[in-house]
Amino acid sequence: MKLQATIFIALAGCSAATVPVALEPAGNGAGPTVAAPRRFDVDVFVRGTSKRYNPDPIVAVDKFIFVAYQNATGPTGTGGDSTIVQYKKDGSLVRSIRVPGRCDGMRWNPYTKLMWITVNEDANSSMFTWDPSSNKVTHYSFSSAKHGGGYDDLAFSGGQAFIAASNPKLSKTGVNKGPAVVSVALSGSTAQVTPVLMGDAKAKDIPSGKTVTLNLTDPDSMTVAPNGDVALISQADGEIVWLHGAGKKSQSASRLLAAALLDDTVYSAKGTGTLYVVDQKKNAVYTVQGRYLADLYTEVPGNTGVYGFVGIVNQSTGSIKPVLTGFGNPTGLVFVPSRK
Repeated sequence: MKLQATIFIALAGCSAATVPVALEPAGNGAGPTVAAPRRFDVDVFVRGTSKRYNPDPIVAVDKFIFVAYQNATGPTGTGGDSTIVQYKKDGSLVRSIRVPGRCDGMRWNPYTKLMWITVNEDANSSMFTWDPSSNKVTHYSFSSAKHGGGYDDLAFSGGQAFIAASNPKLSKTGVNKGPAVVSVALSGSTAQVTPVLMGDAKAKDIPSGKTVTLNLTDPDSMTVAPNGDVALISQADGEIVWLHGAGKKSQSASRLLAAALLDDTVYSAKGTGTLYVVDQKKNAVYTVQGRYLADLYTEVPGNTGVYGFVGIVNQSTGSIKPVLTGFGNPTGLVFVPSRK
């Protein structure tokens, strides 16, 4: 039986927009509250336990899925540590590690074949590398945090590593004058950071084509476009900024104001594939299998004034079309194309 879901999205400076979407309940144990279009099959991939909970970052590497559980740890590192689990794609556990602090950023470095892990996104940040084949974990201290906060998500493109400079200290007028994105290079036990995008940089506004001055007050998650552009999501600003030629002298930026506050955002490829959705509130990871187009999927968290859903971003206007609904608080997202 189809369900008719009506979703209200608050638009900045506008009245609420209503987006009706025809949905049906997910099957195979996903729970009656998760709904998706008929072309998708939604299942539970894994659930957390009483000893590992509050999942957030998720990464796909070859035949494995990695999930970081933040447990009871706070964004400055108080309260404990994080558990990072390597799963096979059938959901069976391969191995796990624990790192001190709260893991809010985790990405696979395709150049060194190591997992990069950042902890404590608001303050007291540091990072680790993990080699799952040997289980070797190495700790690094950041060289500085000139923006006054911590470090969060990561992205790799063009042979470089980039990290979101999160929780910046704003000026008296509420402006982030520090870096919003930095590049990072490992040297000894130090993660040496270099500013790449300032919080008040100039960028081209996509809908209008005009040059605007950014004010990125909440650098959060990152992703890489199929063409290699590095994208930063400034969550509280409801803003996506693409860096063209990130880290190069020719670097330029474009921005899109979205119709909601966003979390993890990923590109899907045309063809069959699987979207893995982390629901932190439900302590579960879902798989959404089916046929996809080349779209930009995003999560709207359940703590932002609307109930949590996954939707497609219109990259010209910033509007969001809800696709998957019924999540408690979707926080982690990764797309895996099917092998031919």
